Amino acid sequence: MKTIQPTFLLLTFCLLGCTSTHTLRPGHEAGYAALNKHAGRQDAIVTFIDGRKVGVEKLRITPDSTYWTYTNKIATTQINEVQFRRPGSRVKRWSLGHEADQTFLYEKINKQTLGRGVVISLKDGQELRAKKLWLTPAFSYWIDPFKNRQTNATYLAVPTSQIKHVQFVSREKGVGEAMLMGAFIGAVVGFAVGEDCAPDAWICFPREEVAVALGLMSALIAAPIGAVKAHRDIYLIKHEAATGTN
Repeated sequence: MKTIQPTFLLLTFCLLGCTSTHTLRPGHEAGYAALNKHAGRQDAIVTFIDGRKVGVEKLRITPDSTYWTYTNKIATTQINEVQFRRPGSRVKRWSLGHEADQTFLYEKINKQTLGRGVVISLKDGQELRAKKLWLTPAFSYWIDPFKNRQTNATYLAVPTSQIKHVQFVSREKGVGEAMLMGAFIGAVVGFAVGEDCAPDAWICFPREEVAVALGLMSALIAAPIGAVKAHRDIYLIKHEAATGTN
């Protein structure tokens, strides 16, 4: 019994906490059938290629489409992993091997270009300001915001392989973030330097009032700093995945 006991404990631990991983390949019908069999017995956690995780019920996966709760549908290529976990049993993961490609990134960038300032950084060090940016695997197109104001807008173009990264600039968001940070710091400092006033005190600076005053003052001071610095979302362009030639 002394030799069996450690093995028994190890098996028990594995059943409670181990993870089994399965990889699905295109055309692996038996793998899809096994996955759907698990999905019919328990809920699943689906991980999408953009990193989101969603708990779903009544999951059913085919090589082309994925369904859950009968009414939701998405292309299976948008799913990276499916996970099942039942209390007291192993975690079962099914990897579909799908990852976000550059086409997905281009679509995400193109949806954000309307109404936002864009800075394009090229490999040679140039930084170009643009509006109405449109990325494709071969070429990228945009309008120069400093030209064509009085004439019909003309699109400029450059090979996408020359782009290092794209920045979206939002001064409004930068102002909001700076004011929140300034108000928070001012309120903390004001509460720390304020006083606990006695009822009969003639001159006193209560903590709460000092915190509010310094918070408002700091927010107003931080606003122009946020407008100058601005909020920036930066997207790196991986040309190996986009062109397959570099």
